[in-house]
Amino acid sequence: MGMIYALLGMGLVLLMRAIGVMNFAQGDLMTIGAYVSFWLTYDLNLPLIPMLICCLIIFSVNAAIFMYTCYMPVRNSKWGQSAMVCTLGADMIIREALILIFGAEQRTSQALIPGLLKIGPVVIEWQYIAVIILGFLVIWSVFTLFEKMYAGKAMMAASQDQYAAKLLGIPISLTVLCTYIIVMIICGLAGWMIAPIFIISTTMSSLQFKAFAGIIIGGLGSLKGAVVGCLTIGLLEAYSTYVTTTYKDVVVFGALLLMLMIRPQGFFGETNTEKA
Repeated sequence: MGMIYALLGMGLVLLMRAIGVMNFAQGDLMTIGAYVSFWLTYDLNLPLIPMLICCLIIFSVNAAIFMYTCYMPVRNSKWGQSAMVCTLGADMIIREALILIFGAEQRTSQALIPGLLKIGPVVIEWQYIAVIILGFLVIWSVFTLFEKMYAGKAMMAASQDQYAAKLLGIPISLTVLCTYIIVMIICGLAGWMIAPIFIISTTMSSLQFKAFAGIIIGGLGSLKGAVVGCLTIGLLEAYSTYVTTTYKDVVVFGALLLMLMIRPQGFFGETNTEKA
């Protein structure tokens, strides 16, 4: 679960660093990934590789629609919170749209890797191991893109200094679109990976609140902090069940409040005020 929260948290941080907006529809983007992957796999009976290719195309189209409906019309608004409010509206619209398109009935997906791994008294589902491995690969790919590759550095430059980026010939709108596509792909893959663990429904979007807590604990604006903070949230949530299963959310958000009192900037706090 910490790995799923980390993927959602990375997407949140990428959007905040690129356009300065907190996306309250992040969990819904993950839910789109769960529904679309289920539809392609079980309704259209596509094999794994063609299904993933179709998912990437659909995710990219959805990212463009999301950007041109929730951000572009209000990017120059004098009220700085207008884009954030648009994401709140998108949260409700996406939920209703998914119900209209796929129906209100809940769905269950089969594990990517069925079976159990037994190591002495420890028993863990292979599905969880698959989530950890695939999540690690996605996180590594994102860090490689933004730390090692020119395209990622251009995207970061556009978010940090818009005027200088324009002077260097970096297309601002294109870099923002690429950021939205990357975020949608990350969230969509998270939805695909978590679909066998949870019942597929629009209520899956509530997982975004744990990601919010994770990026605050890790340090708002830091990719590394998002990963560390969200993994911390996952561990707190898991080990709190040794004490209570009813109030595990109280433990998680209690830790968030404690962090805000002790170290409000989080583990790796960074700030970035300019938006593209």
